[in-house]
Amino acid sequence: MRRMRAALQASLLFPALSSFCRLEVRDREQLRVLNGPAVFVANHVSALDAVVMAEALPPRYRNRSVVVAAADSIFKRKWEARLAQVTVDAFPIPRGGGARAHLDYLKELLHNNWSVIIFPEGRLTATGAIGAFRKGAAVLAMDTGVPIVPAYVDGMFEVMPRFRRVPRPGRVTVTFAGPISAEPDDDYDTYIARVEATVRRMAGPKGIEVEAPPGGSRSEGPNYWY
Repeated sequence: MRRMRAALQASLLFPALSSFCRLEVRDREQLRVLNGPAVFVANHVSALDAVVMAEALPPRYRNRSVVVAAADSIFKRKWEARLAQVTVDAFPIPRGGGARAHLDYLKELLHNNWSVIIFPEGRLTATGAIGAFRKGAAVLAMDTGVPIVPAYVDGMFEVMPRFRRVPRPGRVTVTFAGPISAEPDDDYDTYIARVEATVRRMAGPKGIEVEAPPGGSRSEGPNYWY
């Protein structure tokens, strides 16, 4: 499956993306210090973010990473779920509770030298602003002893925001920061707050505005992790 996925990405998925998206990857050399798995996080602006992140990663991580996706979105439709699994190794997790077994499986993957790509806002932005990060990425990283690698995706909101079905040509940049490890006095909240602050700094002026979640409050219920 890994070989087939790599072939599909190289021959179909990434060329299709490049037909409308001019992708530039910045500071990927920050990942050279990694000597094991990691949790990669990024802001979530488009349904194509997983494809963009997969192409931005070096092959040693691209070919051993799963993408966390909400079970109540693309996994509602069998064909779309299968396509996501085949092309970017999407892994479904429910947002309304009952996620413990799925979370444990992701931790097992990290222990087995696989990495995880997660969009910790938990939903697509409606305005282009970055939403508050939920702490699921911190739970995975702290409980398994791996670092979090922040990335900032710029331009995908103009190419294909949530309200568009057909992408329009544009320039997209993925910028990586260096790995962030948990400090001895960190808890899940302080750890993910440092990661979020790093992504906002990379975003520059675009990182100042905070998109409010539906209802105007941040959810910390059973779906706090994602």
